[in-house]
Amino acid sequence: MMENAASSLAQIVLSKKTDQISKCIILCGKGNNGGDGYALARLLKNNLQTFLYKIEEPVTAEAIAQHRMCTKIGIPVLTKQQLLSELNSNEPKIIVDCIYGTGFRGELPQEIIQFFTIINTSTAAVKIACDIPSGLHKDGTAEPESFIAEYTVSMGEQKLAFYSDAGKTLCGKIIVADLGIASELFQSQLPPSACLIEKNDAQLPYRTNKAAHKGTYGHTAVFTGAKSGAAVIAATAAMNFGSGLTTLVETKDSNLSQFKISPELMISKTIPKKTTAIVLGPGIDNFTQQDFTAIREWINSNKKSGKSCGLVFDAGMFSQNDFVSQLFEYSKDENLNIVLTPHLLELSRFYSLLKTELQNKQINMGTDLNLPEEFTVTQLANQPDAKIQLGKILNDFFPNVTVVMKSANTFICDRGQTFIINDGTQNLAKGGSGDVLAGMIGSLLAQGYTNKNAAITACETHAIAANEYGESAFDLTPGKLISKL
Repeated sequence: MMENAASSLAQIVLSKKTDQISKCIILCGKGNNGGDGYALARLLKNNLQTFLYKIEEPVTAEAIAQHRMCTKIGIPVLTKQQLLSELNSNEPKIIVDCIYGTGFRGELPQEIIQFFTIINTSTAAVKIACDIPSGLHKDGTAEPESFIAEYTVSMGEQKLAFYSDAGKTLCGKIIVADLGIASELFQSQLPPSACLIEKNDAQLPYRTNKAAHKGTYGHTAVFTGAKSGAAVIAATAAMNFGSGLTTLVETKDSNLSQFKISPELMISKTIPKKTTAIVLGPGIDNFTQQDFTAIREWINSNKKSGKSCGLVFDAGMFSQNDFVSQLFEYSKDENLNIVLTPHLLELSRFYSLLKTELQNKQINMGTDLNLPEEFTVTQLANQPDAKIQLGKILNDFFPNVTVVMKSANTFICDRGQTFIINDGTQNLAKGGSGDVLAGMIGSLLAQGYTNKNAAITACETHAIAANEYGESAFDLTPGKLISKL
């Protein structure tokens, strides 16, 4: 398996060789991750100028054997001063991190921090991590001075740690190496923690019915609040993602008069009768009992007619005191497809409101439920297991509800399953991006999608659209994002 791992790693390294890049430096630890590095050096010897640096002497049997072979064939080992000289040089090179694997614990030694500080700021080096970047812990947390890879060659399978916010920063492009064992065997041993969503998983709302009319594709209603611009963005996104009709519904706090509204969007004081999905939350600070009553009447009306319909709860809804109790009622309705779209701070607050509601109703909070005291934003960002755990808790309490946890990697939790969207980019870090997503999900629900499929398709398409604009772009606005749908 070590030979297969090294062979897969060598293919990636050699693919980065150019007329300018003809040197590779491999940093080796004492364990089997270091053993992979020594095996890699043997395979590269005749194709690249290959140098080793030993962080520590090898201690595992495999690493010792691989190190011995490298010594016999004369692969040069750098001293610390030689390594520092190489790292500080502007000569193009490939640097491979084979120091620690998934068993890394504690803090990085000062010597390694010194090396990584130089490597991470180098523009002349191609940086590749073997299995997992050194400094990234198995749970997804990371040391502040961790190795920042452009490519991570994961051995045999994906690792959940890659999909923490820290992992997003450190891993770069993730490539799964073939260890000579069929992936089906890996997957059959234990059920996966999550499923990674790819572009082909998105089921776009293409129009194939030649006899269709506007009613065929549903009617999305978006409630407007004190910051009505957010609702305008969501409604515009819904319209551009296939909604047959789209209406802005005014509440008492609405300030739509401040905006130039596209004539393509309708405006109403009440929920239109033929509405098939409602988006609630963008720009809303205060949702009244009258508003909740209107939602309940709309739900009952659809129930009488036997129609399924959708609800998207976003942003301001997660700070409404009555929201949790309302959601308990909504989630019992099998005709309702419900999607929650909180970012991590909203998610943490929502969990606190849920616990308060459970206590108010005097529901057993003891060992039977075994609920954590809290989920902090830091915990949710850096520990993928925490997102999965919270997702399952919410799925248990709220049947028929899909939870979209927005972060550097978006987690979608539905009926105990978790799906990860990792195609999103940093250019989405701007007000209004989440409103676009809420509108997209609402549009798909209006068109008859299930909540799971609506969430997956909208989140992946939202991420791909941002990618097409350029991940480092600072001028991506909600309007430009919508234009890429």
